[in-house]
Amino acid sequence: MQKTIIAPFKPYIYNTDKIKFDDVTAPPYDVISKELQDELYKKSEYNIIRLILGKENNDDSPANNKYIRAAHLLNKWIKDNILIAEPEEAIYLYLQSFTSEGKQYERFGFISLFKLPSQKENSQIFGHEKTLAKPKKDRLKLMEATKANLSSIFSIFEDEDKSIINFITDSIENRKAGKITEFVDNKNETHKLYRITDKNLIDFIRIKMEDKSIYIADGHHRFETCLNFKNYIESAYNNKINANYCMMYFAPINQAGMVILPTHRCIINKTINLENFINEVEKNFIIIQTDYKNIIKILNKNIDESSFGFIHKSGKCLVISLKETNRSTLDNPLEQLDVSILQNYIFKNILHMEESDIDNQRFIMYEKDALNAINSISGKNNTCNNNKEEKIEAVFLMNPTKIEDVTRIASLNLRMPQKSTFFYPKIISGLTINIMYEL
Repeated sequence: MQKTIIAPFKPYIYNTDKIKFDDVTAPPYDVISKELQDELYKKSEYNIIRLILGKENNDDSPANNKYIRAAHLLNKWIKDNILIAEPEEAIYLYLQSFTSEGKQYERFGFISLFKLPSQKENSQIFGHEKTLAKPKKDRLKLMEATKANLSSIFSIFEDEDKSIINFITDSIENRKAGKITEFVDNKNETHKLYRITDKNLIDFIRIKMEDKSIYIADGHHRFETCLNFKNYIESAYNNKINANYCMMYFAPINQAGMVILPTHRCIINKTINLENFINEVEKNFIIIQTDYKNIIKILNKNIDESSFGFIHKSGKCLVISLKETNRSTLDNPLEQLDVSILQNYIFKNILHMEESDIDNQRFIMYEKDALNAINSISGKNNTCNNNKEEKIEAVFLMNPTKIEDVTRIASLNLRMPQKSTFFYPKIISGLTINIMYEL
């Protein structure tokens, strides 16, 4: 089994003499709507959005497109000292303070390089969600143009003795780590970034990580893109570009700030005959009738019962739980997930969706906010995921996936359905940039 190898690095970071981090950072590219893209463009001419998700023009061509423009901007920002190289190799402590469901949390982690496995090695890094070809093709074009990791991949690992958590808190409290920035974003989340350059401290965390299994929490497409880019560079015998490492954020699982939220499903472009639907569901599920006000409360009480909520456009509200006789026939932890049960029993068998329909979101829109999902179907706003064009037929409300299910399924090299997990909050882009070649 290959060891987990992390390494300090000298990333490029924004020059705080010229900019403020809260003006130039952004969420990961895959959660940025067209409206948010416009907002971030207006916020600053140096916002990272212009690199990670540039705008497309009508006259784009192979010689002039959003990928080429990103590479040009990256080089220009370096030339103009908007981005500056760190003088020493370091690892970076990254803390996020946030509120979820009325509770205040702080999540601890660190950013470093991660050595990518070769195709022949038995790696200790595991993914848990399916990836799609289109976003990987998009990310590869951006990486080929910029030859840089513009955003950190979000990974998690077991820290049973809390040695890494204690290391992070001790480094900050005893000023072994130097603060680079602290700012509050537009979601009222606080971000703190520190650097550690002491070689003994770096060696401590490097050695501690060697025997850890790593699980990708968010950024599966970007991670697989890094692997593809590494293989491409090796096949081209290009030793001027170091694609053997990728930039990664590592967060211990064993902390209160490790929050997973559910992602709810809005059904579009499909008519559901309510009477027929209920008759089919009753064959394998127990149904509890409820209302808009209580559906979340009842669903949360059934978190261990393979349950999900259902709201039809007629106003019918149900909590649906798989019968124990059916649950006992499920062979592996992947089949036992609520999202898998919903997909296999309801979407495929009752609503007659094909796997390609689900992958391409032909009949499904995803919504992270339960209240917004309820409002979308109750007529209060009639939008799901802020999309005003699609009319909602029904909504399926989900409980969050458990962290132990994520690690167990990933360890078995199984893949969950899309949007099975939402590790909250996302890792912000624009804190550090890893350029893979010498400037």
